Amino acid sequence: MAIDLHDKQARGRLLKAIKTSRQALEPFRRVRKELIRDYVGSWYSEGGARKKTPVNLTNQTARIYTVALAANNPQVMVSTPLEQNWPFAKRFEVNLNKLISDMELDVTFRSIVLDAFFCLGCGVVMMRDTDTRFHGLLESEEDVWLDPGEPWLNRVPLDHLILDMSARELSKMRYCGHEYRADYEKVMDEPGYDKKVKAKLTPTSKHTTDSADFASDIASGAAVDDDELKPMLWLRDVWVAENKTISTMTVDQDLPPLLERGWKGSQAGPYKFLSLGNVPDSIIPVAPAVNLKSMHDLQNRLFRRMEQDSDAHRVINAYSPAGADDAEKLRTAPRNSWVRMNDPKSVQQVEFGGVDQRDQALALFNQEVYDRLAGNLGLMGGLGAQSATLGQDEILMGQVSRMEADMRIAVVGFAAECILDLGHLMWEDQTLELRSAIPLGNTGIEVPVNWTPEYRVGDFEDYDFRVEPYSMVFKTPEQKLQELFQTLRELAPLWPMFQASGATLDAEAIVEEIARLKNRPEFKRFITFASPASMLGGDQNTVRQSPVTTRETVRKNIPTGGTQASRSSILQQTLMGGKPQVNGQQQASMMRKPA
Repeated sequence: MAIDLHDKQARGRLLKAIKTSRQALEPFRRVRKELIRDYVGSWYSEGGARKKTPVNLTNQTARIYTVALAANNPQVMVSTPLEQNWPFAKRFEVNLNKLISDMELDVTFRSIVLDAFFCLGCGVVMMRDTDTRFHGLLESEEDVWLDPGEPWLNRVPLDHLILDMSARELSKMRYCGHEYRADYEKVMDEPGYDKKVKAKLTPTSKHTTDSADFASDIASGAAVDDDELKPMLWLRDVWVAENKTISTMTVDQDLPPLLERGWKGSQAGPYKFLSLGNVPDSIIPVAPAVNLKSMHDLQNRLFRRMEQDSDAHRVINAYSPAGADDAEKLRTAPRNSWVRMNDPKSVQQVEFGGVDQRDQALALFNQEVYDRLAGNLGLMGGLGAQSATLGQDEILMGQVSRMEADMRIAVVGFAAECILDLGHLMWEDQTLELRSAIPLGNTGIEVPVNWTPEYRVGDFEDYDFRVEPYSMVFKTPEQKLQELFQTLRELAPLWPMFQASGATLDAEAIVEEIARLKNRPEFKRFITFASPASMLGGDQNTVRQSPVTTRETVRKNIPTGGTQASRSSILQQTLMGGKPQVNGQQQASMMRKPA
């Protein structure tokens, strides 16, 4: 039975549950704020790290993790088990990738991954629409330049989250949501909101007992109202799983919802969560930053102590009363001069303090252990070679990838869930139009695959779409170049079969790609390519016609450019960097482009 939020008693139980859960979440919010203090360091602002941070391991680790897990804008492959829907699945894939690119989804994903590094990452799928079917533009003034009517993924920080803390799994929460500041005038002008409820609304202060310890205070200071240019009030959106609805309600007053709207996306609702360290029977994960916090603190304590010891280091020249004359001679003696002394032993150099070698050794040991617990951080971040040879480093990198596997699986699963719901909103929006096209082979012709309402046939669930994100992992141009050569080497044994089907190797295109990835355009000047006609000794500008006007076409099964074995050998020599021995006919065969 659905929960009637217009009933005062039922609504009161929900509001009481929300208040209790927010109180239960408070300790995690305080820990997250301390971790973010470590992240910004001691020189960020007065609200930064409480003690001096000579080595900010937390900041370094968070940045490396963010790049490793969500460096690029995700692209998706859309598939469906229904063969008759394959053409539409391709159209859906092209336009969904265009939507992702237009949204710059990688920026949002990196922010959510950073949230998950400290505690729990959260995003809410919504429609940026002025009819308030979802948030509309009421939640924030920051993105008013964005076009309304588009599916959108918005990050939700932990400080603003509403979670059902009694649940044992995120997917089993009975309710969740988030709170936000809204423009009072826009709320009052919004035609979709209940007029009776709006009549009872008044602007509210930014400062509440629940907002007394936000992480944003690190930069902006304690919550005050003076920085708000317009009257504002607190609103909350609450997803009630039993109702499958999202309700917009006031925070400071016990009033019926301003608006209730149904959710047609996935069963889990519009709120998506990213956890990088699940805890049994708890919805709050143990984040990487929590596990590394103690070692970050230890390393900084050691460095602060070594800094004090270094500042206290003293080198003093001491002399006995009888050696006063000798000491004066030494004090005034020029550099590299010879000085006659009565008793050289009467003047000695005494050293006090200095860095304790045991502290120094412990700092080195702690750094090694930290790197290991963080997943071989030095190799992940490209901070230097970790072994004597490149091959050993590649083996180690493979181990790092396996250690990252759990986090990458979590991020890819999170991205797939978000993108599938964004695609669902694309489907449901009967006004959304996207203009896109795909190239037709190497012809230079593009085929339009626009997204317009008339292409939607049936229901979204009929297609059983599967979304597989890829391309999120960061790869350097050198790694991409290695992938290119590796692919060519793998194709070499199969080349005779490809060539028998009319395939050719476009060496010029390979050189252009190498020059692009190396960022060395001049490479294309070093290698020139002759036309097939000139390679055979003909004039490429002159077409010679036989005087015989009657021709007989005879088809013979004659290998062009040698046997299959010789062609395979030529290709393998080329790919391995050698200089193959070929004749003109073979070169023409290798260089010929398809008609």
